[in-house]
Amino acid sequence: MEITMPERSEQTLLENLLALQTWVRAWYDEAVKAEFINVSYHPDAETVSLLRHYFKAGVAPAEAAHACFAHKH
Repeated sequence: MEITMPERSEQTLLENLLALQTWVRAWYDEAVKAEFINVSYHPDAETVSLLRHYFKAGVAPAEAAHACFAHKH
């Protein structure tokens, strides 16, 4: 069996997936630390969509947690 390096597009996809996973963990940790959510929280479809947009826009996880859950003024 020959092991080959993934194609560049596959590697980029994997890197993006890992970056997103790291970002979501940081977002979750920030939201729990700020007591916006508890550890058993499961986001709904709307929140998942928001998180995708925040990640793509380069919003920091802590800022995204506040944007999702902080009271609006």
